[in-house]
Amino acid sequence: MKILLTGATGGIGKEIAFMLAEKGHEIILGCRSIAKGNTLADKIETTHGIRPQIVMIDLSDSTSVCKAVQNPAMTQLDAVIHNAGVMNGRYTVGPDRREDTLNVNYHNTRLLTELLLDNIGDNGSIVFTTSATRSWYPFQKLKGDIAKREFGRLKTYALSKKLITRYAASLASEKKVTGRGIRVNCADPGVADTPMLRMNRWFDPLTDLFFRPFCLNPAKSAKTSVRALESDLTGYIFKSPFGKCPNRKKLKDDIV
Repeated sequence: MKILLTGATGGIGKEIAFMLAEKGHEIILGCRSIAKGNTLADKIETTHGIRPQIVMIDLSDSTSVCKAVQNPAMTQLDAVIHNAGVMNGRYTVGPDRREDTLNVNYHNTRLLTELLLDNIGDNGSIVFTTSATRSWYPFQKLKGDIAKREFGRLKTYALSKKLITRYAASLASEKKVTGRGIRVNCADPGVADTPMLRMNRWFDPLTDLFFRPFCLNPAKSAKTSVRALESDLTGYIFKSPFGKCPNRKKLKDDIV
């Protein structure tokens, strides 16, 4: 299979990339840093004899997303794994004039998907990365953007994951996807031992001491994304380290 993997140089992304290479897949590493992409590609080539292609994608900037889709490597795909994500500690507005966590995790991930749909072959697979934090967001009209006064690190991240999870449910039922046999699922990596846990707050040393030892290692979390990729099911959320559930709640009209 020819697979685009975003967020390829992150903690979980690297593990996914190595697992896909071990299975003999053709991989496109979507990443913000070409240098980091080349370093990862070197390691994969040394270990598995497969040299991934690298495409620069900055999901904080829709212009970068549109440019990436024009890369010849992005044609005739079999699958996309949306692994890239951020959880910003401060309110940040990027080039698209939207709050950055929402822009990366939802808006531009959605944009990338829609721009690539025609490039994904029949019976292909799309995997979005969700989070258990999606259930923390209060039951209310969902917003596609958030003001500075409303921002909270975990709250905004939870909103972004709820939005992308509901988008995945909606996409899975659309005729342009079902008619071509394309499967759309989510992977919930669980609480993994990655740099995203670091809050740059006074309690970080306590987190490292008392919490990190109980987190999943990135390799276990990566297996969930691969499981979602390979499943014959569609419209599901696959959970780490095991289990799955239907993804029934669609985006519909509950976003303002």
